[in-house]
Amino acid sequence: MDHQKEYRLRILSQNKTITANEEDLLADKILEAGINLSVYCNKKGLCGKCIVEIVDGKLQPLDEKENFFINQKGLDKNYRLACLSKIKSDLSIRIPEESIIKEMSILKAGIKSPLLVDPSIKKYHLQLQKPEISLPYSLMELMESKLTIRKLIMPLNLLKDLPHIMEKSNFSLTAVMFNDNEILNIEPGNTLDRSYGIAIDIGTTTVVVELVDLNSGESIDYLAAMNSQLKYGSDVVSRITFAFSDPKNLDALRNSILNALNSMIEQILKKNKIDPSFVYEIVIAGNTSMNHFLLGLPVKTLAVSPFHSVFTCLSELSSDDLGFKINKYGKVYITPNIKSFVGGDISAGLFASDFANRNGNYLFIDLGTNGEIVLKTKKRFVATSTAAGPAFEGMNISGGMVALPGAVYKAEYGNRLKLFTIDNKPAAGICGTGLIDLIAIFLDRGKITSKGAIVAKTKRIPIFGKIYITQKDVREIQLATGAIKSGIKMILQEYSLKVEQLDGIFIAGAFGNYLNIKNSMKIGLLPKIDEKKIIFIGNSSLAGARALLLSSQSRKKIESLVKKIQYISLATKPLFQNYFIEALEFKN
Repeated sequence: MDHQKEYRLRILSQNKTITANEEDLLADKILEAGINLSVYCNKKGLCGKCIVEIVDGKLQPLDEKENFFINQKGLDKNYRLACLSKIKSDLSIRIPEESIIKEMSILKAGIKSPLLVDPSIKKYHLQLQKPEISLPYSLMELMESKLTIRKLIMPLNLLKDLPHIMEKSNFSLTAVMFNDNEILNIEPGNTLDRSYGIAIDIGTTTVVVELVDLNSGESIDYLAAMNSQLKYGSDVVSRITFAFSDPKNLDALRNSILNALNSMIEQILKKNKIDPSFVYEIVIAGNTSMNHFLLGLPVKTLAVSPFHSVFTCLSELSSDDLGFKINKYGKVYITPNIKSFVGGDISAGLFASDFANRNGNYLFIDLGTNGEIVLKTKKRFVATSTAAGPAFEGMNISGGMVALPGAVYKAEYGNRLKLFTIDNKPAAGICGTGLIDLIAIFLDRGKITSKGAIVAKTKRIPIFGKIYITQKDVREIQLATGAIKSGIKMILQEYSLKVEQLDGIFIAGAFGNYLNIKNSMKIGLLPKIDEKKIIFIGNSSLAGARALLLSSQSRKKIESLVKKIQYISLATKPLFQNYFIEALEFKN
C-alpha cells in the first residue's frame, strides 16, 4: 500500500508550522491552520488575492494565471498563488498582509461581533483570447472558459451588449459576478477598484443609507433622514389602515419611500463622486410593514387577525424591477421577517449582535416605534412585539424631535437643570432619551407623580425657550414605557424566568446610544438588573444590513435563525392587559 509523503509547511509570517501531504493544495493547508487567507474567487486563480512568497522549498513552474498577477503586481518569481500551488516538498512561506482577510467588527458600539468580508458581488479582470477562424469560440464560451464555469447565467440585454463591449475593450474586460455563477455586468477594461454596495435601515420614523466599499468592507459614508411616509401616519398601524383603505394609497406609500431612498442614494453618491453604475447591490433591513410598503405588497394580512406577513425570506430581487437607481442589473436583498410585526430590522439586529451564539438567557429589545422583544434561553428563541408608539423617537411630543443635531438627548439636575444637545448645537427640541431623563428628574423633584400627573396647575413644566413638558407628553412616555415593561414581564413569565436569571439585555436602536440606564430603571422602562448586563448596540438593524451586504454566507445563517424563532402574541394573553395597566405607573 502506497503512503503519501508528508512534508513540513512553515508559515513564517504567522510563526506557525504544520504538516502537509504531497499534492495538498497550499491554500487549503493555510486555511486549515486558522489563517484567513483571501480565497475571493473560490480558489479558481482568477483574483490574485492569495499570493504568497515561497522563501524556501520546491517551486512549481509559473502558471499562466500566476504570471499575469505577478507581472501586474510587479513581484519577483518567488511568488505563487496559493490556490494553484500543490505541495511537493518542505516549504517555508510568507503571506503578505494584503493576502489576509481582516476581521471587521459588525457593530460600532456595545460588543464585538467579527465578520470576514466575502460579498456576493465580486469582480474579475479578464483578458480573453480573440476567436480565430480555426477556433471560432462563442463569446460566452470564452468567458466560461476563463471563469472556469460550465454554464454562465447572463441577462439577455447584457448578452446583446456583449459584442460591442468586447470590441470596445479589445477583449480586456471586467466581469461583475453574483454568487460566482451569474454575470451582473461586463465592463470594458479593469474596474476592479470600483465596487460598491448600499445598506439601508428603513425605520418607521427615520431612514439611514450607508455607502460601503465591497472590496475593503469599509463604510464610506452614511445619510439619515425622516421617513417620508410620516405624512401618512406616525406609526405602522395608521399607515396600514391608510394602505388598506384604498389600493392607490399603497402605491402612494411605496412611491414615497422609494423616491426618498433614491434621492438619498443619489445624494450620497454625488458627494463621494461615485457613478451609480458601480453600485451593484442593496441590502434593506426594515420592519414587516416597511418591507411590505417598499415592495408594494398587499397589507390585508397585516391589517386583520392573525396578522401575518406575505413573506418571510426572499431571494435577491432585481434593483431595476424595484425602481432603484443603481446599476440596472443590480440586486436587492430584503432581510427576512420573523413573524407578524417582528420584521427584518430585528433579524438583522439579532445577526449583528451574534445573539444566537450567546450562552445563557438573553433579551434583545429594540426601542423604536414598535417595541420588539426577543428572548433567548438555552433551548429556544421567542419573539413578540408591543405597540410602543413613536414617543421614544421624539414624535407625538410637543417639543419633540428625532435624534439629530440640536436635539436634547441628556439632562441632569444639580443646582439647576442642565441640558446636553447632539453635536453641541443650539437646543431645537427634545429626543426620546432626553425626555426620559427629564421625566426621571421631575419624578425625583416631585413635579410629576408616580401615576404620571404633573403637579403644577398649568399642567406643564418649562424646559427652555418655548419648549415645555406637557401632561400629554408624560402620557405618551407612560404608554410607550408601559408597553415595553409589560412585554418584558409577559415574555419572561411565559418561560418561567426572573429578571435576575438574565445574563444580558441588548438594547438596540439609535435611541439606545444615549439612554441613561439609571433613569430608565427609575421610570420602569428597563427592569432592575446589574447595569453591567445592559449592552447598548446602537443601530443594529443597519449593522446587520451591512454585514449581509459584505458576507454572502451570512444570508443562509440569518434565514436559518429566523426559522428557529417562535412568536407569541401578547394580545392573546389574558394577563397582558392587567400587566399593561400596572406598567403605566412610573416605578420598577
